[in-house]
Amino acid sequence: MTQAGEAMLARLAALAGIAPSYRDTEGRCRALTPANRAGILRALGFDPDTPGAVRDAVAALEQAPWRAMLAPLVVLAPPGAAPEISLVVAARARSETLRWRIALEDGARREGSVALADLALREDAAEMGRVRLALPLPADLPPGYHHLEITAGAACASTRLAQPPARAWLPEWFDEGARRWGISTALFSLWSQRSWGIGDYGDLATLAALARQWGAETLGINPVHAPMPGPDADPNPYRPSSRLCLNPLHLDLAALGIAATGPWPAPAAGVDYAVVHQRKHAALAAHFRAGAWDGAGFAAFRAAGGVALARFALFNTLAEHFAPRPWRDWPAALRHPSSPGIAAFCHENAERITYHAWLQWLAEGQMARAGQAGAGLYRDLAVGVDPDGAEVWADPDQFLAGARIGAPPDAFTPDGQDWGLPPPDPRALTASGYAGYIALLRANMRHAQALRIDHVMGIERLYVIPPGMAATEGAYLRYPGADLLGLLTLESHRHRCLLIGEDLGTVPEGFRARLAAAGVLSYRLLLFERWPSGLFHRPGDYPRLALASFATHDLPSFRAWWAGAELPPAARAQRAQEREWLLAALRDRGLAPAAIAATTDLDAAALAQLVEALHAFLGRSPSALVLASLCDLLAEAAQINHPGTAAAANWRHRHRLPLEAFDHDDGLRTILATLAHTRAAAADTAL
Repeated sequence: MTQAGEAMLARLAALAGIAPSYRDTEGRCRALTPANRAGILRALGFDPDTPGAVRDAVAALEQAPWRAMLAPLVVLAPPGAAPEISLVVAARARSETLRWRIALEDGARREGSVALADLALREDAAEMGRVRLALPLPADLPPGYHHLEITAGAACASTRLAQPPARAWLPEWFDEGARRWGISTALFSLWSQRSWGIGDYGDLATLAALARQWGAETLGINPVHAPMPGPDADPNPYRPSSRLCLNPLHLDLAALGIAATGPWPAPAAGVDYAVVHQRKHAALAAHFRAGAWDGAGFAAFRAAGGVALARFALFNTLAEHFAPRPWRDWPAALRHPSSPGIAAFCHENAERITYHAWLQWLAEGQMARAGQAGAGLYRDLAVGVDPDGAEVWADPDQFLAGARIGAPPDAFTPDGQDWGLPPPDPRALTASGYAGYIALLRANMRHAQALRIDHVMGIERLYVIPPGMAATEGAYLRYPGADLLGLLTLESHRHRCLLIGEDLGTVPEGFRARLAAAGVLSYRLLLFERWPSGLFHRPGDYPRLALASFATHDLPSFRAWWAGAELPPAARAQRAQEREWLLAALRDRGLAPAAIAATTDLDAAALAQLVEALHAFLGRSPSALVLASLCDLLAEAAQINHPGTAAAANWRHRHRLPLEAFDHDDGLRTILATLAHTRAAAADTAL
């Protein structure tokens, strides 16, 4: 390739948002290779192999920001700086007077006028005869979504303004210096005498009430997004069909007056999703046919759900009809919501489409009740969706077909990670005025006191693996991070929802500081909070604006970690050293039982003592929230998911005790009492 051709490709990659390099977890600079660059450019719809096509693409991308006076949605800077908006006008129009009017969300209006010649010039595209000017806006715009209209001579334009608050919503107790705690579990792991082989929204409400009685502030759960249709769907809650809708397998059928069928497999056997799917849908379909769906409440819900709910229900019906074929293999007349055969299919299958919408109505109502039952719900928003699912089918242009997001190689995964999830198209995201992103936030903040943003670095960049390439061959694609963060903070206030950013892995330089400035809690795991030597950080080293916990669903429970159950035999000597380091940290705070050594095989009593000490240790941190996993509270040797594997046990774990027994379990109550006392009593200055 000629030097000029290489320069043009580099220019195209830069305009498209492909990062030329990144720093890995070891601090080494990893440069973009030509093959990576070409693969991602193809995924973005460009032709990197034809010089003329590259030149045309560069020209188009350079001209794109100059075509419209205003962007579809402008996310303003948080309060503090003088607000302004960028607008593009013809250079010859600078003699005109610009008139502007803002319709505030609350119905009030602001308006004014200014000579274009008096506006600051930000950029001049002389070859296009256009200039970019800065239009000052009122400094007291309230947080919210407002509508701006401008006219300058014969030209007129309008846009939506999003004014974020200074930071994300934080509860009053945070500003008062209080430190709270909560419990986490996978919803599917719960079971009770009335649930049908899987934890349900009724179980969630019961546990939320119990947790509040114990003193917990929040109850954290895995994503409860709608899964792929069918009994054999992947149970991974981080690979859903749609994040806009809820999982109907978690419906509490007892609350609907539907008698349970059985027997169910023993909890030790794990969740049998195929059996749960078959039995629950059979019972729900019979209930639906009996007329349970008919009523004003459902009609209003369906109308409010609009196009998104209609397309989700339609997709599920189509997927059942053509199973097991993915939607790209359906007849051409049905591959898209606007395809010519859709109207006839809707007419012929109206009842089944109604059934799937009705399930969402039930799930929404039960989730709402769980959110009001006790400890506030801490929900989880997955970073992506299944490429064969409803969310992609409903709007495929919002995703990069064939590409996948993942993570680059690191010390834990030297081959990198391929999550098999399609990346959002950053150009489509901005062109749509972030409509889909805002809808996702609203759908997942409903009924939630807190929201965990899975792989929160994705608001600034995602590691994209080109079609046909391995996880080691990806590169980072940039996203409009300031805009997405601003919308996050705005929606958090509208829903009074605390934000937790899952900021683990390869984190961009300065990213955690930007999250902290925006009031987003960092996600700190004790297992990862260490010095380069391997020694564990002490409680006082944890930041205030954080959620602290021992581990997460991708890591072993404490009992399994101590035993090194997830390690090959050759690596278990290192675990013995890690156990010694952990005991040293606990002893440093006067918490480790003297009789327990790094070589001790833990019996039930010793295990309970260590788990209690562990949570007392975390409880002394200044972090706003500490989260205790039910797997640890119940002394379970569980790892809910083994990343990068297709292990049969993944996402199927059920707790060893039924929900009815939790309040009578002395070990669980003792650990929580210690955690509650430590959180209330410890002072930030005495750590």
